[in-house]
Amino acid sequence: MIAVQLLLVGAFLGLFFLALRSRTAHGVSASKKLGFLLFMLLVVVAVLSPALVSDVANLVGVGRGTDLVLYLLAVVVCFYVVNDYLRAQDSRAQLHKLARRIAVLEALERYGIAASHERDSEVVDEVPDPHGTTDGDRDDA
Repeated sequence: MIAVQLLLVGAFLGLFFLALRSRTAHGVSASKKLGFLLFMLLVVVAVLSPALVSDVANLVGVGRGTDLVLYLLAVVVCFYVVNDYLRAQDSRAQLHKLARRIAVLEALERYGIAASHERDSEVVDEVPDPHGTTDGDRDDA
């Protein structure tokens, strides 16, 4: 094993364990963790046996192993970008809903409207969504 292979394998294993031990890893689904594990195993095999990557590339109709690695990397990056975009959209929707609830509750408190907690929650649920959907359209509770 040459020095660069040892360095790369150590770096990938370190990244894998760092990702699994992070504070936010608890919210990641098991399927994504398994996918990440499989990807890391493939990367380690590719680093340790570049000839095997070339053989697999030829088997699937790609000229060189480096091209196959580049194509797979492009797929992984696209998956990450789409996943990150969808998570940001969910977070943004939750933030808007929370801001609407706070605004209505503060208005009720400021203007002294006497209402029970049940009435407050009914009023808050009737606040229109700027995106045109109602609270019943989404399942983010």
